[in-house]
Amino acid sequence: MSRRSLIGIVIVAVAGMALASSAVAGAGRAGTKSSRAGTNSSATSTRAGSTVAAVYRPFSASGRVLMSVKSTKSGYCWTSSETTPRRDAWRCLIGNFIYDPCFSSSAKMGVVLCPTAPWSNAGIDIRLTTGLPTSAANHGGLSLSNPPWALQLTGGRDCVFSGGATAAIGGRRLNYFCGGLSSAGLWGYPDRRVEPWTICEAPASAKRLTTTVTIRRAWM
Repeated sequence: MSRRSLIGIVIVAVAGMALASSAVAGAGRAGTKSSRAGTNSSATSTRAGSTVAAVYRPFSASGRVLMSVKSTKSGYCWTSSETTPRRDAWRCLIGNFIYDPCFSSSAKMGVVLCPTAPWSNAGIDIRLTTGLPTSAANHGGLSLSNPPWALQLTGGRDCVFSGGATAAIGGRRLNYFCGGLSSAGLWGYPDRRVEPWTICEAPASAKRLTTTVTIRRAWM
């Protein structure tokens, strides 16, 4: 088996574990207006029933850790995140396990935080064995205009953006995989022209996209 195939298998395994745990962690938080990243998140909603969008911030401006750290590991980041265009987001390795996104802070060097999902606001602290690959950094800011890397649907399911190769239908990529028993994923990006935002939903085996679902919360 090639190294590329092995890494692909590992990514799928890690994503599956993350979704299984985050689906449980997300229960009961659906009605809140901002994530537990809390007072340091930029959040916006226009009216009752509209989608609440927030910039996820695991660090404060001074470098204080805002998320709950479940474990601390040694590892490194070799490139920018594939799940969000933020300049502080990275794709990192602990052994053979890939974590993406992991976030850095200029006020706290040598560390990145890799949340399991924003609705749980918990994850892993990686103590870096090498410096961040700043020449490969993304160029996006910490902005609500970024495409979301995590979504919570009105029906309660939690979904995260998937890096790497997936399927596509009519120019829409299978972008988000969701927890729960449903095999359906989310295709393309949210339609922000309506409130609440909507997005196409269909199984990976679908040939056409005919169903949309509404989005309760979005994290950038």
